[in-house]
Amino acid sequence: MLFLFQRLITGLITSWVTLVAVAGTPSSSPAIYTHAVALYGTPKYPGGFTHFNYTNPNAPKGGELRQAAIGTFDTLNPYSDRGTAAAASNLIYDTLLARSWDEPLTKYGLLAEKIELNPDNNWVAFHINPKARFHDGKPVTARDVKFTFDLFREKGSAFYKNFYKDVKEVTVTSTYRALFHFSSNQNRELPLILGQMPVLPEHYWKNKDFNSPGLEIPIGSGPYKPVALSAGRSITYERVKDYWGKDIPVNKGRFNFDRLRYEYYRDNTVALEALLAGEYDFKLVDDPRIWVDHLNDDVLKKKGFSRQLLKNGNPQTLTITYNTRNPHLTDQRVRAALGYGFDFETVNKNQFHNMYQRADSYFSGTRFATSGLPGRPELQLLSPWKSSLPEPLFNQPYVPPGGEPNLSTREKKKEALKLLKSAGYKISGRYLFKDGRRLELEALVSLQEHEKTMLVFQKGLAGIGIKLNIRTVDPAQYIERIRNQDFDLVMHVYPHTPSPGTEQSSHWGSRAANQHGSKNLTGASLPAIDAIIGQIPKAKNVTELEAAVKSMDRILLWQQYTLPLWYLPTWPVIKRDTLQTPAHPAPYALDIMTWWIETPGKK
Repeated sequence: MLFLFQRLITGLITSWVTLVAVAGTPSSSPAIYTHAVALYGTPKYPGGFTHFNYTNPNAPKGGELRQAAIGTFDTLNPYSDRGTAAAASNLIYDTLLARSWDEPLTKYGLLAEKIELNPDNNWVAFHINPKARFHDGKPVTARDVKFTFDLFREKGSAFYKNFYKDVKEVTVTSTYRALFHFSSNQNRELPLILGQMPVLPEHYWKNKDFNSPGLEIPIGSGPYKPVALSAGRSITYERVKDYWGKDIPVNKGRFNFDRLRYEYYRDNTVALEALLAGEYDFKLVDDPRIWVDHLNDDVLKKKGFSRQLLKNGNPQTLTITYNTRNPHLTDQRVRAALGYGFDFETVNKNQFHNMYQRADSYFSGTRFATSGLPGRPELQLLSPWKSSLPEPLFNQPYVPPGGEPNLSTREKKKEALKLLKSAGYKISGRYLFKDGRRLELEALVSLQEHEKTMLVFQKGLAGIGIKLNIRTVDPAQYIERIRNQDFDLVMHVYPHTPSPGTEQSSHWGSRAANQHGSKNLTGASLPAIDAIIGQIPKAKNVTELEAAVKSMDRILLWQQYTLPLWYLPTWPVIKRDTLQTPAHPAPYALDIMTWWIETPGKK
């Protein structure tokens, strides 16, 4: 790979390089100083850029944005596996770098005014902006960076422990320079991963219990800080008036509201009633039943609201996820059989007005979704593991079980029973048994709309001799049971960015399978998956990345760890008419922090 960069030294002045790559330069080359890091190719925005194109740098500041949250909260710490963090608590802290949401994966300086890259990808150094300040006026330093990293790896959520596993150590080389040494140079994504780390003040946290839930307002460095809260009911943030980073390019046109207020509601039905009563200003509607059956444009207009379908460039797949730690669910044939109990076409037509698209990948609607048979680049990754993978992976396009075209209910039942009998189950009366144990499962839900979907699934499974119980719990209980891996089935989204990367090891890697608080909900633990996940951050270009992600996708699908359900190619939103959006919104994220309030009578 060729790199175009310029490095002039006059005395102690080092010019910034605006065209950057992470690896591939000969080892004798000097370090690269840059304002941004792109995983592949060139950053879209050069050094000296003024703002992201999807923001309005002239957006007026002011007003209050009120939003709804579901459930409750008991902590302002979103980086621990203890407690339930308040909505938007991440806005208290700035990160080293800021992501642009009109590029697949590029990050620009935020707390770090420049990034120093080793051409061989053995280390990265972040140079903290000397102007960066915590809310108490104290400077953000390299010591705070090291403190945060060590704290997250030792006491943070399981996600961070996996995320940072390729870092050997962090050293503070000067007041404003933090140097991260890598354990190997194979993870090309690592400088970007570290760039998204928030930085916490050592002087505030060093004598506190990081994992003890609590509502003491912490000291941060971000654009907002909490100013009022009612435990579990509401929280209000205020824009920091002397926020150190308000004029840096990545923040221009963002964080336009003086206040952010979140009201908590029991469920989405109550929250919708509150919206129509004028209690808050914006709602993302992810249930088509609400969008079609409960909303009327004329009524919304009279109340000062409108609704829009905004294009979603990075849709997410909703799944029914199976916990393979349950003895009934260790066999992939059983997991495949369950899929025949779900009738997507009927559910989508009768309940969701055909708004959903059927998902047949964990990355449906994106360039990383599998289709057809694996091509040569995928086969190069998959073939070494052929003996341990399902044979159909190599000679059949994947179709979700029960999603085969023109398959009658009778034929679905026949296919399901064939799989279950091959797994050792026998019918006795109305139910299936194996070794004297009835095939009985529990679906754990916390949302009313998920409960309705599981009721349909319950009926379908009963038709093939499987008893499904549905347990509805409050959001706090739900989160705790997920952390403790105490469930059989849940409806779950495995979030991904426009450039899937190291986070996939947290979702599917063996290392995370039995960690408390792990994001590996299924308990997946397969050498083939580990090996291919390991190739994702090593990819040297988008073609290699696609091959690795699609290979992983195929294995996960054919192992039947989940039943992919559906995705939405749009963001259905309801917003107050005074809320204005940029002319060219970010394609890969619904970035509400780029919106603003237009005062009536002014344009």
